[in-house]
Amino acid sequence: MSTRYFEDVNVGDELPGVERMPSEEVATAFFTREGEPPPTPERIPVASAGFSGIIVPGLLKVAWLQQFVTDWAGPEATFRTIRVAYKRPDPAGVGLVLTGTVVDKRQEDGQNVVEVEVATVAPDGPSVRGSVQVSLPSRG
Repeated sequence: MSTRYFEDVNVGDELPGVERMPSEEVATAFFTREGEPPPTPERIPVASAGFSGIIVPGLLKVAWLQQFVTDWAGPEATFRTIRVAYKRPDPAGVGLVLTGTVVDKRQEDGQNVVEVEVATVAPDGPSVRGSVQVSLPSRG
């Protein structure tokens, strides 16, 4: 992974999309690591929402979006903030694409801040939308 510099980023730049497959095993393992019992159809009334099986944890999608931007930003970047809005749930076993577009770049408090608008996109549309801010190093 190479260093991304503030001077090389432009508003409107699109991050290369990344595909993720949130399998039932991945979703269950995420809950288990967090100390929660696994989400089962008996515990969560997913049928009333039109799903059967496991729903992908929202926090897992947020973690993937944060990693997506920080991987793009490179090892010298500093994560600043993430803000998201959950639009709808996703069933496990349906692929998601992580997308991002640079919407702002500015100097703030001595840091080179880049803001990226992000989303998790399933075949029927986005399920999480938000923005991630990172601070990038300068070439000079």
